[in-house]
Amino acid sequence: MNGENEDYFIAKYVAGACDTDDLVNYANDKLNNGVYSDELLDIIDAEPKCWDIVSPLFEKLIAQLPSFEDSIHLIIKHHLKLIAGEKLDPFIQFRLLLNDIDNFDLHENVTKYVGDNVGIEHLYGFYYARDELEVNDNYGVIEIGALMQEESKKWLLEH
Repeated sequence: MNGENEDYFIAKYVAGACDTDDLVNYANDKLNNGVYSDELLDIIDAEPKCWDIVSPLFEKLIAQLPSFEDSIHLIIKHHLKLIAGEKLDPFIQFRLLLNDIDNFDLHENVTKYVGDNVGIEHLYGFYYARDELEVNDNYGVIEIGALMQEESKKWLLEH
C-alpha cells in the first residue's frame, strides 16, 4: 500500500467506513509486503476477531489519526482524483465516495444545497440528475459523466 492509499485507508477507518475484516486484511497485506511489527501480528492473532479487539490494535499502529473532518476531505479528494482522471465511470466512483462518507451528514450546515458543506453539491446534483433521464438516453449519461469529471477537476483545484 503506497502512502496515498494508506492515508485513504486510515481516513476511511476514521470516517467509519471500515469493518473488522478490512483491518485484518490491512495487517495481512502489510506483513505480506515485508512490513513487520508486533502490532500487525497482534491484529492477525486477535481472537475473537471482532471490532472491539481489532480496532484498538489497529489504532496502536497509527502515529496520529486524522480528524473526522480531515478524513472526509481526504476521502472526497481521493475519489474526485479518480473521477477527474477520466478512466473510471464517474457514477460508480461517486457512489463509492458516498458509501465511504456515509457517516458524514451532507445535510448539516449546508447553505443552499445538499453537499455544499464540503463543496460537492454540483457533483451530488449531477449524480442524481441521471435518474431524470430517459431509460436509453446514453448521450445524456455521457454528458452528465463529462460534467462530473469537469466538476471534479474544479473541486481539486479549489480544495
